[in-house]
Amino acid sequence: MKFRTIFVLFNVVIIISFLFVFLLPFFLLGGEYSLSFWKGNWYLALFFLALIAALNAFFLANRKVFTLVEREDWGALSAHLVDLIFAKKRYRATHVRLLVNAYLLQSNVDGIERLEAELSAKKPALLRSSALLFGVTRLLRNRPAEAEDFFAKYLEAREVQSRDWLRFDYAFSLVLQRRIVDALPILREGAGSRDAVLALLSAYLIGSLGAAAVPEKEERAELLAFAEAAKARLAKRFGGPRWSREVERAKNEVHIVILSKLIDDAGAWLFAVSEKTASTSSSVSPGA
Repeated sequence: MKFRTIFVLFNVVIIISFLFVFLLPFFLLGGEYSLSFWKGNWYLALFFLALIAALNAFFLANRKVFTLVEREDWGALSAHLVDLIFAKKRYRATHVRLLVNAYLLQSNVDGIERLEAELSAKKPALLRSSALLFGVTRLLRNRPAEAEDFFAKYLEAREVQSRDWLRFDYAFSLVLQRRIVDALPILREGAGSRDAVLALLSAYLIGSLGAAAVPEKEERAELLAFAEAAKARLAKRFGGPRWSREVERAKNEVHIVILSKLIDDAGAWLFAVSEKTASTSSSVSPGA
């Protein structure tokens, strides 16, 4: 939807809500009582006016960012955000997130590293909260050891955004180094996540690479059973179309888009259960 359309609709909704609240006493109590009501509750009208003014000011102050995102002009968006962050020192989480995503879409890893250095020196708390975005650049450059070292610093940091995904990416960096056994505790944790995509990726890695990596037969069987149980739960919740919608929703995050191939493989693994079950059911006649 166009930015201007959203802007107009937003104002229409707010104004209609204001008029509804403003006129309600008139319809319920009559004109005389309505006037008395508003004399005693004038601050409600002031609140609505202040709300409209503040939210419109926010939209107008960020109209250039919204317009560039709408046009998908990532180069111009990057240049604008660089000016806001580096020149004007406006260190905001939304600006940092947008700039990292714009750089990722342009495969501009050098720009991300420059931004990381700036935040490390000037705003370490903001770097910590956005650690996931900066860590995935190391995976993009096929530097899993560097990714491991970077993610390890933030594994227990509560203020990290999307902390469960950061922990998964840490485990994935271990998998890429063929240290799947070291990654198993975090993957087990991820398999129980409320995030369906994260849960499936974790279960898939456990059931494929994890089980194959352990030497003991009993532990291997336990890992396979654990993965199959997680897969069965997800297969029960999601059919094909619903799973596709879930994946598309998740891919609104650029750091998840990077894992597209792994997500596709895990999706095929997920629906292998449904296909097997359907095949078994069709082979049994109703009168058997």
